[in-house]
Amino acid sequence: MRTFNWKSATLCTAMSMAIAVAIQACGDDNAAIAQSTTPVVATPDPIEGLWQSAVTIRDCTSGATVTTFRGLTDFHRGGTATADNNQPSTTKGVAMGVWSKGATGLYTFNARFWRYLVDATPAGSQRFTRVITLSADGLTLTSTISAQIFDNNDNVVQTICGVETGTKVG
Repeated sequence: MRTFNWKSATLCTAMSMAIAVAIQACGDDNAAIAQSTTPVVATPDPIEGLWQSAVTIRDCTSGATVTTFRGLTDFHRGGTATADNNQPSTTKGVAMGVWSKGATGLYTFNARFWRYLVDATPAGSQRFTRVITLSADGLTLTSTISAQIFDNNDNVVQTICGVETGTKVG
């Protein structure tokens, strides 16, 4: 009569499991799916890419210039964008938002960024909308800007108007 050998049984079980894992990892012939070697690339929208702008903020009532600055906006494929400008970064965060395409050459970009006091205390946020007109060659843009400044409780404390001209840089 033979006795059960635990050592042999454990070794046999471990080897069987290792073989099963190897077979599972390699797959079988029925699981193979052919894929094209040529990637499918959608034609980019003309607004996609990096834009550099000159922005003029005006008093909405009188039209008087309040400030001017330079900005950068990166319009990402799929409808999101990030924007920043050369104003002190200690008083604001990077703007993040979404863009959409309207009629030929017309786009809307809605975004929001956080605002801070000079001591880094939160001061609310700013929401803005840019209605953008793209040139026929897709290399320049103009836009009108409307914005609202919110306090920490999301109450509108100021309304801002502006204009922008920009060129595509990437």
